[in-house]
Amino acid sequence: MKYRITKEQYSKLVYTLIEAFFKDAKFTKSENKDNARTYLSYDITVDGEDVAWINASEITSTTKGCKYELIIYDTTILMITDFVPIFRKKVFSKILIKYFSDIIGEDIDCIDFDMRPYGSEDKITYRKKIKNKK
Repeated sequence: MKYRITKEQYSKLVYTLIEAFFKDAKFTKSENKDNARTYLSYDITVDGEDVAWINASEITSTTKGCKYELIIYDTTILMITDFVPIFRKKVFSKILIKYFSDIIGEDIDCIDFDMRPYGSEDKITYRKKIKNKK
């Protein structure tokens, strides 16, 4: 039997899971200098383990045109997908970005994570630039 999950239902499910998973997250803001440039980064830890990282645009590894990029580590994605498969990548990404943007008070506009698409054994890297409406 197949079930159809709407975009709204999936959004609520993922947001509730993200809230529960990251409720005890600690955000460590650091300011670093590299070649006379100063940039910000946020290390995100849960129970002492690194789960994600947010970096600013001055770092060369960010996706072109991104001011803040959210990078989710592989182990974090695996823990999340144990509960909810990622079959709506764009919705999943927007929810993660909204959640972390609200916490740090900055508009995160890019996301980067490795995942296994629902029903696949192959791992892919998902990078997305989200256009923020002003």
